[in-house]
Amino acid sequence: MPKASDNEVINFPRMYNVLGADLSLKRPGFALLTVDKTSDETKLILKKISSVDNKNDRKKCHGELLSDIRIAFLNAAFPSYNTFFVRETEIMHMKTPAERNLSKVVGLLDWQLWNLYKKEWYSIYPVTIKKLITGSGKSEKEEVAKSLEAYVGKQDYKCDDESDAVAVAIAWLIQQGELKELV
Repeated sequence: MPKASDNEVINFPRMYNVLGADLSLKRPGFALLTVDKTSDETKLILKKISSVDNKNDRKKCHGELLSDIRIAFLNAAFPSYNTFFVRETEIMHMKTPAERNLSKVVGLLDWQLWNLYKKEWYSIYPVTIKKLITGSGKSEKEEVAKSLEAYVGKQDYKCDDESDAVAVAIAWLIQQGELKELV
C-alpha cells in the first residue's frame, strides 16, 4: 500500500467514506462521512460523530486512556472498505506533556490503522482546515462549527472535538477537489 501523502493523486470511487479525526489524549473526536457521487450532485452524509471524554477523569492511567481511544476509533472506523483516514497534521516539538501525550495517541492509531487495514493517515494542517471551512486561518472553534452547517446541516456536537473532526474530513475533501469551498 503506498504511503498517504499530500502529493498523491487519488482516484476516488463514486461512493466512499472519510473518517476525520481530531486527536488528543483527553478528548479525541471522530467523524465518519459518506461521499456519494452516484448521481449528478455530490451528496455528503454525516454517518457518525463521536468523542471520548477523558478530560475530567484523572483516575485513568495512560494505558486505559489509550485503550478507550482505540475502541472509539474502531467503532468510528467501521466500515473500512473505501474509507480514507484523515487527521490534523501534528505539530510537535515534544517539549510539553500534552505534545508527548499526543504522540502516544498518534502512534497508537498509526499502528492500529496499519495493523487492521494496511493504510496510513492523510493529514491536513489546522490553519488550512480553518481557512477552507471559514475563509480565515485564524477562526475560532465556534466559527468553524457554525460554518460546517453549510455542508452537513445543523448538528448537536457534544464538544468542539467532534465538530473539529467533521471539519478535518470536509476540509480534506475540499483540498482534494471533491467538495466545493462554500466561503
